[in-house]
Amino acid sequence: MAKGTPSLNLIRVFDAAARTGSFARAAQRLAMSAPAVSQQIRALEQHLGRQLFHRDAAGVRLTDEGRALLSACTAPLAQIESATAEFARPRQKTLVIGASLMFSVAWLAPRLPQFLAANPGLRLDLRALHGRPEQAGHDVDIWVAFGPFGPGLVAQRLFGERLTPVATPELAQTIRTRDALLAQHLIEPSAHETTWAHVLGLQVLPTGTRTTKVDNSLAALHLAAAGGGVALARAPATDGLVAQLGLQPCAGPECSIIGAEAYHVLHPESPTPRPETRRFRDWLLAQAATAALPD
Repeated sequence: MAKGTPSLNLIRVFDAAARTGSFARAAQRLAMSAPAVSQQIRALEQHLGRQLFHRDAAGVRLTDEGRALLSACTAPLAQIESATAEFARPRQKTLVIGASLMFSVAWLAPRLPQFLAANPGLRLDLRALHGRPEQAGHDVDIWVAFGPFGPGLVAQRLFGERLTPVATPELAQTIRTRDALLAQHLIEPSAHETTWAHVLGLQVLPTGTRTTKVDNSLAALHLAAAGGGVALARAPATDGLVAQLGLQPCAGPECSIIGAEAYHVLHPESPTPRPETRRFRDWLLAQAATAALPD
């Protein structure tokens, strides 16, 4: 009985000979000599204790046991060839990007196809950041956040924001004044520094004001679009989403203010930042420069 597993090279030689039906043609395919192929086949037969080929003047042909071995080897060899071909390809570089859910969905996602088209060899990993200020994981290459920022980071300003009350068209046309606005359900993201009180020029909202707290501006705008009250649009980051949801400004320009915060693009300080990080940062800054900035 044969012991152990035959080498992969013996199986490759057997596979080539079985598929070509000729030791000579197998030798050509494998860049070997025909005698070397014949020797390898005989070594495999001795190892297995089985005759794999009939040999005669017309050439070689598989025995029943040879056909059984070929059938058993076909799928594993194909898997090995596929795996080695995959490893031989140039490895795609991955850029890990972090941003708030609202910024990612409302502002970044509609623009990303342009960046992807210009960088076909780059794979993106877009992650939602949470917290106040937004914190990026240790493996995030570049991210967008309000701040403040700790040491060791490069921060470049993208744009500020203008906060404007918005509601469904039916509700918006009924809200012309600040008092009319205060009579509505006011939807407020819990994480933002600039609140409804700031927008309305108050220290605190009057007792009895109906408010609904949500996690983020994305949820606030969708709730407003469903008729759940009035939300704060944060131009220019939410412009596309506001238009998509059909929301309209209300209560007049006196209730629209410049926010206290600004979006920044950040990445760790390094004398040699990754080329992919630089490309995305420069692209993001160019996109921000073409936005209709409120300030």
